[in-house]
Amino acid sequence: MIEPQLHAESIGEWRDWLEVYHADESEIWLVFYKKKTGKQVFTYGESVEEALCFGWVDSVERGIDEERYALRFTPRKKKSTWSESNKKRVAKLIDEGKMREAGLRAVEMAKENGMWGEG
Repeated sequence: MIEPQLHAESIGEWRDWLEVYHADESEIWLVFYKKKTGKQVFTYGESVEEALCFGWVDSVERGIDEERYALRFTPRKKKSTWSESNKKRVAKLIDEGKMREAGLRAVEMAKENGMWGEG
């Protein structure tokens, strides 16, 4: 089952959800329109960047119907390895001043426990 779902109408709405719920929720399925529909309002990359700012990460993708799919986001686990692509995203987000305290804590924890260097 793909629950709970968030149908964000903008990348700002996704960031707002993370701002409010990142510390209390254990998961969210963010709904996307498939590219072929022309209804897509933000990209996968943008959604991942916002999640990283709050210490969250994407995982499983599931189809909903012909037009939509959902991507599961969860708080990053302490012992999860950081991919090179996410480390590059984080460096950019730090430079842009977009990282939040929770995201910076996740980075520091990974550097302390060795998960940062294994990506």
